[in-house]
Amino acid sequence: MMDRYFRRPLLYDYLLCVVIITGLYMLHFKGIIVLPKTETSVATTTDLATIALTLAGFVLTLLTVLITFKTGARIPNGENNEDLPLFDLFFSTGLYYRTTALLKGCIKSLVLVAMLGFSLKLFLPEPYLQNIFYANVLGLIIIAATLWRSLLILTNIIKLQREG
Repeated sequence: MMDRYFRRPLLYDYLLCVVIITGLYMLHFKGIIVLPKTETSVATTTDLATIALTLAGFVLTLLTVLITFKTGARIPNGENNEDLPLFDLFFSTGLYYRTTALLKGCIKSLVLVAMLGFSLKLFLPEPYLQNIFYANVLGLIIIAATLWRSLLILTNIIKLQREG
């Protein structure tokens, strides 16, 4: 199941957002839930956008560290790979490139959340500001999914180092 998720993580994350936001909209439309006050939603938007940008910086740092480690890794020559640490072998496989692609996707998604939040605050007319709640839900889900995905990637890298 995880392999399937990692093939298109952004698609699954945003599909989850669409399903949850649609459900919330329907519950609001039927009067089952009430949206928070506009001031609360706008303040939450600022918080989520700031958190998203901060997390994007952390993921960018992780990506930079991985790239830096790769430059110092010994490349297998095909003859005697038993002496090489497993982590060095990781850098010469497609798994390294897949990991960096996943982390770049995390950064893009987090920056999108931040830009969406700030843009809605700037350009959404006053009568529609109450609907910024749905953007907050999207931001919260994307932040949580991105953190979860990054944690899974880090956990797998640590497992790989432990085996080496």
